[in-house]
Amino acid sequence: MAAKHDEDLLLRLNDSASKFLAVVQKKFSLDLDYREESLYASDLLLSLFFKERRAHDLAVTIIGSYLGKVLIENLGGKWELRDLSVEKIGLMKGVAYPFRQARKRLEKGLGETLTSWYAKIKMDFCHDGELSWNAQSCDAFLDQLIAQGWDTHLLSHILKEDEKPYVREEAAHILGRMKKSQAGAALIDPLYAPEHVYYACIAMQGLRDPKALPRLRELTKKENETAIRIQAIMALGEYRDQTSILPLADMMNEEDEVICHYASQALAKIGGELAVKMLLEIMSKKRPGNRLCAISALELLGDRACIPTLIECLSDKKEAIREAATRAFQYIPDARAVKPLLAMLADPSSRLRILSAYALVFIGNPQALDPLRNLLKDAVKDVRDHAAYLVPLLESGTKPAGYCW
Repeated sequence: MAAKHDEDLLLRLNDSASKFLAVVQKKFSLDLDYREESLYASDLLLSLFFKERRAHDLAVTIIGSYLGKVLIENLGGKWELRDLSVEKIGLMKGVAYPFRQARKRLEKGLGETLTSWYAKIKMDFCHDGELSWNAQSCDAFLDQLIAQGWDTHLLSHILKEDEKPYVREEAAHILGRMKKSQAGAALIDPLYAPEHVYYACIAMQGLRDPKALPRLRELTKKENETAIRIQAIMALGEYRDQTSILPLADMMNEEDEVICHYASQALAKIGGELAVKMLLEIMSKKRPGNRLCAISALELLGDRACIPTLIECLSDKKEAIREAATRAFQYIPDARAVKPLLAMLADPSSRLRILSAYALVFIGNPQALDPLRNLLKDAVKDVRDHAAYLVPLLESGTKPAGYCW
């Protein structure tokens, strides 16, 4: 009897997963499947299908079954029918709870995407941080939604003042991903309207109508609300316009660290020689600004012109600066940093010892092998655990599957 019950439950789970694909086909005329790239589409379609954030039991069952099958098809594992988890996932034989995530996605929207949850599972249990991704398929999917008029539908939600704020915000985020939509022109005037400006800034991060650029720069100024400034700053980064570099660099000297952070990320998005020059001037204190945020931006840019400056930061008096610079060498591995990084394996901070070890393995210098083996006897268990993971990688010339912190 128990075997028959389990067999029936497995059939129902498979049937529910198939229903998800059938609903997508009926509602959106789109053919999804169980590949990883379909998760991205699924997240957007869920926001289009469920305007309100409510976790209906039937919807949780259908979405949870679909998500579980995506896990099993791509990462391995099997259903544990007692609690509807998926167990024995990947190399680590991990356990995940797709039904719980389905409920979170319905209750919290794009703040709990299926895609980010799946990516974390893959990283944790398979030591693989990359998702299969086909840019052409993604563009075709978004083009199809535009052809069906969903961009106009989203625009109406954004401009509807009595709509719930989270509905308007999600609509703006999704519309921004439809980069070929012509809706940008309809959002120029809303950039000047207090009741619409926040949502219009979000949408412009993807739509990037050139006529919006002067207004977006105005919205980054101090007299505006912080939330609006942040979205306008993010939009400037997406525009990749070089004339925004100097005002963004000036913002990195503000007392508000949140503004400094977003300004630095926008500079990294814009890139180019001038952006690197501004960031290096902040690092050398020739220009006032938040040095931690500057390191973060240089890390994203990956420009090797910053290597001498990052090496200097490894001996900075402030531990936070040393830690940020050490972390950056995971993203910009460079042999010139080997000697100071080796010295940092003896730093009093266990976090710095761990970060230095990762940086050295990313650089791949065999000179670090014996010092890393010494960390296997470190007084701190976390250091020993990370060393146990890293030593075989350096011995085999393999890079870590992901970045540390």
